[in-house]
Amino acid sequence: MSTREPFGQSGRLLAGVLLLIALVGLLSWAGTAAVDPLESTYPDEADVTTARDSYIGECVVLGGSVVETDPLVIATQPNGNGRFTVVQTADSFERSTGPLETGDRVTVFGTLEDTSTLGAERTISTDLWETFYMVVVSFIGGCWVLVRLVRGWRIDWDRGVLVPRLTTPTSGGKPGVDPSLSRGDETSADGSNERYQDRSKTDRHREQRDR
Repeated sequence: MSTREPFGQSGRLLAGVLLLIALVGLLSWAGTAAVDPLESTYPDEADVTTARDSYIGECVVLGGSVVETDPLVIATQPNGNGRFTVVQTADSFERSTGPLETGDRVTVFGTLEDTSTLGAERTISTDLWETFYMVVVSFIGGCWVLVRLVRGWRIDWDRGVLVPRLTTPTSGGKPGVDPSLSRGDETSADGSNERYQDRSKTDRHREQRDR
């Protein structure tokens, strides 16, 4: 006996749209979030680089690429401009796989001492291979889920829903084969065997009468 769904097809469609919107929103938020949620209230490189005098003596968060390592100098703009000298970096590192090199990406939290010097309190380095690894693993995982979805499910266009693909032992593991077809073949085979046995018995009876 089939059970009636409380919200029907419209409810399923609305739920799918809401979940998709939530997924896209969470992904966008995660990609734009700062290193630490508490740091999101501080001015960043976009604010400080163009108005340095206004933020002297304040706590800021600057992200950029390493252009010099001794002393540490970072550029907050892709073209190499917006340079700041970072001091006290030895005691502020929280995560680093090794010595900083030119081109490494860092995020520094500290106090802007003057227009070009940042006293670091927290310095976090991010290697390029970490970002590459994250993208590759996410891509492989997405492809795996997609293949599993396509192989295990199909779209029922009449109802507009996803339904599992049928797989029966008698069909050799092939999806979408009606089990009744296999049962029909077995019935036909059984009927043929019975008719063959009846003919054999009739032939034996005839031979006995002739003798």
